Amino acid sequence: MGLQIKVEGVAELGQGETRTFSYPSKYGDLQGFVILWNGEFHAYENKCRHWPIPLDFGDGEFYYAKYERIVCKTHGAEYDPATGICDAGPCRGEALMRFPLILQGQDAIVTVPDPIL
Repeated sequence: MGLQIKVEGVAELGQGETRTFSYPSKYGDLQGFVILWNGEFHAYENKCRHWPIPLDFGDGEFYYAKYERIVCKTHGAEYDPATGICDAGPCRGEALMRFPLILQGQDAIVTVPDPIL
């Protein structure tokens, strides 16, 4: 089923802007983010597919406008914001873990894996 996490104020985001959130796991708290891309919201785990490290440097900055891509700041892997698929860099063809979301007013309700699984 999963755990539902409320991410507040996503309706305020502009193209390529993100909002981070934390969620519990059996290994401790993890992070994810919501991005607005071409009028649609997408939610992903904040973990590169090349190495299991955060995509950002803790600053919540994931999107690189010049390339219109989500970019891992450590190794430069580039991900399509709409699909999460890496199309340039060391993990080409792999995809970010995607979370389902629904909009509820100004907020997003993101479903993440159940922390006991």
